[in-house]
Amino acid sequence: MNTNKHTAQTSRQAEAGFSAPQSGKRTSPARKTPEIAAKKAAPKASSGKAPQVQEAPAPKTVTTVEARINVGIGNALFIRGQGDGLSWDKGLPLNCMDDSIWVWSTTHARDKVVFKLLLNDQVWANGEDVVLEAGRKLEIVPSF
Repeated sequence: MNTNKHTAQTSRQAEAGFSAPQSGKRTSPARKTPEIAAKKAAPKASSGKAPQVQEAPAPKTVTTVEARINVGIGNALFIRGQGDGLSWDKGLPLNCMDDSIWVWSTTHARDKVVFKLLLNDQVWANGEDVVLEAGRKLEIVPSF
């Protein structure tokens, strides 16, 4: 066998990932050691800045008041109070879900909400002010 031919064949095999043949037998591709694999998998150094980690937004908690009352055609329920933009001076309308379910909800309350419901933003519901913790749902049946 020609020595130059054998050397060229061995070089090609080494480039292809084969180990050098011993006693004329072909072998499988060389296995990568864990150190070599780790070096190849490691990210390249950046410009010295730490990688930015994006935090997932905190889940929003929903605070909900659900009033169960039929106020009659042409009437509406309002809420007044304090916390999350509520005011004792002017009410916000509740959403009419059907003829006897009215809903007010918010995702901005950080603390308790104190409120009272009004019919047509004029007639106060009977009873004391209602206190609702942020992130909770309260079903009430107001009376006027």
